[in-house]
Amino acid sequence: MKELLYSKAEVKLHCKGQLLENPIWNFKTKTLTFVDIKSKCFYIWKKKLKKYKFSKIISNFLPTSSKNVWLASSKNKILRIKKIGKKIYINCECTLDIDKNSRLNDAKIDSSGRLWASSMDNNQKDKTGKLYFFKNLTKPNIISENFIIGNGIDWSPNQKKLYFVKSDKKTIFIYDYNKKSGKVKNCKLFAKIPKSRGIPDGICVDTLGYIWVACWDGGCIIRYNQKGKINNIIKLPVSRPTSLCFGGGNLKNIYVTTARKLNNNKLEKNSGNVFIIKTNIKGKKIHYFKF
Repeated sequence: MKELLYSKAEVKLHCKGQLLENPIWNFKTKTLTFVDIKSKCFYIWKKKLKKYKFSKIISNFLPTSSKNVWLASSKNKILRIKKIGKKIYINCECTLDIDKNSRLNDAKIDSSGRLWASSMDNNQKDKTGKLYFFKNLTKPNIISENFIIGNGIDWSPNQKKLYFVKSDKKTIFIYDYNKKSGKVKNCKLFAKIPKSRGIPDGICVDTLGYIWVACWDGGCIIRYNQKGKINNIIKLPVSRPTSLCFGGGNLKNIYVTTARKLNNNKLEKNSGNVFIIKTNIKGKKIHYFKF
């Protein structure tokens, strides 16, 4: 198996954000997008970083097969966001009947262009979290429930496995996955994050089938092999990485979003920015939502 080589993590984008999340590299447009949940905004970076304010919390921002059109989640709503010039147009595609203290959290598009989204309890106390599969946007299927914080979602390169993070359980779960139907079965524990490494948040899978996870309050990202064993731990200069994705022209750069942290009322240096790690491993290409 190819040995992992990587550079030191460095700040790529100075955002001074509160809770950056859901980085997505659009390989067609060579664009990185991500959100700041607490600041109610999303970012688009190509040659310049552009920030777009939103009226409500936005927890994810996903590319579609249509140019300058994205799918996003805001509390219990799935939104279509269209950019024409400098103007942003928003249309509600779906409203979910969820607990009043819950909100949609992480999300990803599968290889058939369908939406998957997790939810969480805003107070981080009640087990109202769910994993949703949207075969269409009118009626989602509940894949998993009875947890507090649902988080990262991704698939193996051969599309036979689905990985899903339940942050409150500090665990990544694995399912057998049917690419055509979207059905899952045989849910098993894939990996339990070590106590000293914080809480699992966003994930992504590389082309070799290794699973990468950002560890909140662990100050690192962990790479697991297909058997759920730790292959490598990359330390970061900040405590709260939130998510990560592969990007760049060769898909070998890792972009890591982070959250702001205060230590004794002093801002942790470079927290709330986007970091880059250069590697010799290639990431999978993303998929696009199909309306």
